[in-house]
Amino acid sequence: MPTRPARAARATFDRTRLVSALLIAFAPLAQAQSPGNDDTHPRLTLERALGDGRAPGGAEAPTPTYARARRLEGEVDERVVLQGDAEVRRAGAVLRGDRITYTVPTDELEIEGNARVYRDGVAFFGPSLRLRVDAQTGRMPEANFSYAQRGGHGRSKLLEFLGEERVRLLDATYSTCSPDDQAWWVRADRLDIDRLDELASARGAAIYFQGVPIFASPYFQFPLGDRRRSGLLTPSFGINSRLGPEVTVPFYWNIAPNRDATIAPRVMARRGVLLQNEFRYLEPTYRGTVEIDVVPDDRVFGGSREFATVRHEYAAPTGVVAGLNYNRVTDDRFFVDFSRTIVGSAQAVLPQEGYVGYNRTYWNTALRITKNQTLQDPLAPVVKPYERVPQLAFNARRDDLAGFDVALAADATQFEHPALETGSRMILNPSVAYPLQAPGWFVVPRLQLHSTAYSLDAVQRADASPTRNVPIASLDAGLVFEREASWFGAPSLQTIEPRLYYAYIPYREQNALPNFDSALADFNFAQLFTENVFVGGDRIGQADQLTAALVGRVLDPATGAERLRAAIGQRYYRSPQNVVLPGGAPRTGDASDVLFAVSGFLYRHWITDVAVQHSTELKQVVRATIGLRYQPRPASVLSLSYRYKLDELQQIDIAAQWPLSPKWYGVARVNYSQRDRRWVELLGGLEYKADCWTMRVVAQRFATAVNEATTTVFVQLELNGLASIGTSPVEALRRNIPGYQVINPPPREPGRFDFYE
Repeated sequence: MPTRPARAARATFDRTRLVSALLIAFAPLAQAQSPGNDDTHPRLTLERALGDGRAPGGAEAPTPTYARARRLEGEVDERVVLQGDAEVRRAGAVLRGDRITYTVPTDELEIEGNARVYRDGVAFFGPSLRLRVDAQTGRMPEANFSYAQRGGHGRSKLLEFLGEERVRLLDATYSTCSPDDQAWWVRADRLDIDRLDELASARGAAIYFQGVPIFASPYFQFPLGDRRRSGLLTPSFGINSRLGPEVTVPFYWNIAPNRDATIAPRVMARRGVLLQNEFRYLEPTYRGTVEIDVVPDDRVFGGSREFATVRHEYAAPTGVVAGLNYNRVTDDRFFVDFSRTIVGSAQAVLPQEGYVGYNRTYWNTALRITKNQTLQDPLAPVVKPYERVPQLAFNARRDDLAGFDVALAADATQFEHPALETGSRMILNPSVAYPLQAPGWFVVPRLQLHSTAYSLDAVQRADASPTRNVPIASLDAGLVFEREASWFGAPSLQTIEPRLYYAYIPYREQNALPNFDSALADFNFAQLFTENVFVGGDRIGQADQLTAALVGRVLDPATGAERLRAAIGQRYYRSPQNVVLPGGAPRTGDASDVLFAVSGFLYRHWITDVAVQHSTELKQVVRATIGLRYQPRPASVLSLSYRYKLDELQQIDIAAQWPLSPKWYGVARVNYSQRDRRWVELLGGLEYKADCWTMRVVAQRFATAVNEATTTVFVQLELNGLASIGTSPVEALRRNIPGYQVINPPPREPGRFDFYE
């Protein structure tokens, strides 16, 4: 047996007595951390949720040290030796090894054989470790490490602990791939990991994919969390039929926690450079975004081109609100040339408006100026909307005032247009309702008065100040019947909800009135239950009409979620239509078209959305949208839809995301216009999901103007837990494929104790 100095205390302890003995051996450490009483064990206190330790008065909680091993020996105030499955725990950190020696005077801990260090999901492994406990500094040669929160791991020739939250690795590699399939890795001469700043900095770094270096830099950073920081973002690459090959290199500037900016030069082979600039700000009472995109010299267009947008919102606790939404481009084809989506390229009217208002509990008022820039396609010209310069609005509402719901809407607007009639309009619209409702039924009578006065600038008018006063009455009533039922074997709640809606508006001659903003309302279920068939304030159609509708729903009795909804409705007229828009024709017939709709889950994985409008006069369907979707599991969806509008629209839309093999997925979308005999939008590509990386190759072609189209190719390599290279098609896939899901979703945010050792 080895000999010890005479004062040494040598003993072997069983596991049940080990902790008590170690607390005595670590007496110098425990005294410095004792809360001031004779009990060296932390006291238990009631806590409603697991959390950080807290001490009275806001002081930091004491940090005791626990240890265990098969055998303990040492000298008091000198050193402690733990042998056999040795373990030390302190402040959330766990140290393990075959033999652990702690030297008290130098505060140095040495692990020999199978050294392991764990803390908050980060683990280091090596043959040995020397560590100063309080300073958290030390060295581990030939170390391996893992970062559980990101699924990352690596190795290092030498690992240096530089403090509680900082680690340095020399001649290091890092990857999120499984050890037996190193598809990609990062190698660095030196790798500094700052867990407090959630950042890893590498010097002499290179990224390898399938053994081939695809990126190298003398200095390289990658995040270990979601914290914002300044620096270059991952470049994106793409090919566009209008722009040629292009590359975007964004720079992100984290100015402050509430301010940032992104500067993204977009280099296009055919056009030149598009400088994209975005600045965002956020304050307790206001927030906004400023974007300025500039092409200093478009080689095809022949000159500079710009797009600017400013969005600002202000809301004070006093009720004062304000906002600005300003958009402008230098030419009509800016979005056609540079947009990456069919929606973006189709923008025709850019709003330019600002407002200031005041909100209170029962009323609000606002002063607004609304102008616009109208972009023109010579083959499909657009009528420029009227500008409101200015518009003053006031709205008040009080519900359940002695059982009544009362409201008042007032509006005064000056309308201007470069080519059409101009003038001002004032509207006053008070209303009162008396709702009666109980479980299973409701009745809502309502009365309104719509008063309008004009002051027109046209000198050729006989009456430059026409007025109109129209009373409006309506009665809305409905019943709700429900019963317990079974829907494909699942318990359900079935409802039948009949509803009647009557509206009366006397006829007023309005052909002599101007039309600043009125249009025929879109005919749908919501419009069935409104009094006026027009939107805007210039036309109030006479009405003596009754709407009848029937709605049936299937509900989940446990959650109330709607599984399926079916509805049918029609409006019946008792008077002819004498009020029409300029150039419009009056309605004929005593009944409106019939509306029918079904939406929800037909059966398990089958989802439908059907809306049909059938004309009672023409005896045929005049508008229809029919959609069917099959989604049996994540990242697997088939979608088929058909849209039809008599003499205007006839489109077939097919979209899919489907696994072709355990790792390959196909994505596609085709939208074809039968009426125009042309493809509206085409999309197709492949996705590949490996253990630690994902590849996407997608091509998209969409119409940008009459007889014009743009083709874009997306290529993206995504290294899980590190970065993505190329241009991401994910947003295009989500927009084009209903129910699309990414094949490599990010892991959920780990809980506090997910990686507890």
